[in-house]
Amino acid sequence: MVWENWTQVKEASFTFRPLPIILSTLLFASCYLVQFWVWYLITLKLGIALSLRETLESWFYSQLGKYLPGKVWILLGRFYFYESKGRSKKIIFIALYLETVTLLIAAGLLSLIALVSFREGGPLNVGNRLWGMVSFLVLALFFSHPRILEKLLNGVLVRLNKEPFSLSISYPNVLRFTFLSIIVWLVGGMGFYVFVDSIFPVPFTHFMFLTGALALSSTLGLLALFAPSGLGVREGVLVYLLTFMMPGSVAVIISVATRLWMTLIEIGLVGVIYFVSFVKKGVRGGVQHV
Repeated sequence: MVWENWTQVKEASFTFRPLPIILSTLLFASCYLVQFWVWYLITLKLGIALSLRETLESWFYSQLGKYLPGKVWILLGRFYFYESKGRSKKIIFIALYLETVTLLIAAGLLSLIALVSFREGGPLNVGNRLWGMVSFLVLALFFSHPRILEKLLNGVLVRLNKEPFSLSISYPNVLRFTFLSIIVWLVGGMGFYVFVDSIFPVPFTHFMFLTGALALSSTLGLLALFAPSGLGVREGVLVYLLTFMMPGSVAVIISVATRLWMTLIEIGLVGVIYFVSFVKKGVRGGVQHV
C-alpha cells in the first residue's frame, strides 16, 4: 500500500518532534505501571499478594510471554512464579482471570464508546449516539458482575472437565478493578495520541477515537492466539481504523511505527527492572559478604 501510494506518502504532512515523542513514551510506559498496580491490588484483595518488588518483577517478566505463540505464556509465567511462592493454584487462576476480564471489558467499553462517538463517519453509524453509549455501559456493568463472570468461567471449566470455581469477590471490587483498567487504556491512549501527533498532526478531538483504536487493535491482537504479540492482527485493525482520519498509506506507516515504539517501551521497561534488580542483589550480596 505504501509503495503503490508513494506520491501520497511524499505529500503527507509528516513531522518528527523529539520532545513529544519522549513525552508519549513516558506516558505509555506509565500505563504499564498502572496495569501492574491493578494486578497487585487484585492479588492483595484475594490474599495472595507478594512484596511489591517480587510483584513488579514477576509481572513485567511475564510480559515477555506475549512474544511467543499461544499467549498462555504471559499467564503461565506468573502462575508458576506465584505457585513457587506457596500461593494457592485456585486463587492464582482466579486473580489472572479477573485481571484479564476487567482489562478486556474496559477495552471493549472504551472501543465502543470511541467508535460510536466519532463524529466524522467512522466504522459505526449509530442514529442515537447517547443511547448507544448508555447501552454499552449497561452491558459492561452487567458482564462485570461476579456471578456473571463466575458463570462464564465455570462454563469453560465444565467443558474442559475441570472443577467449577467460586469467585469470592464483591461487585464493587470488580467495578473498581474495571475502572482502574479504564485508566490504563486512557493513559495509554494519551501516550498513543501524542506519539501519532508527533509524527503526523492529528486534532486533539480525535484523542478518544485513537484510544479506542488502540484498545480494540490491542485486544484483538491479544485474542489472536496464533500471532506472537498480535503481530499483523493488531497492525491490520489499527490501519483499518486509522484510515478514517488519514490516508491509508500513512496509516500503514503509523501502524508499523507504533509496533516498533510499543515493543521498545516494553523491552526497555523489562530491561530497566532487570538491571535495577541485578544491582540491588549485587549490593545486598556485597553487604552480606562484608
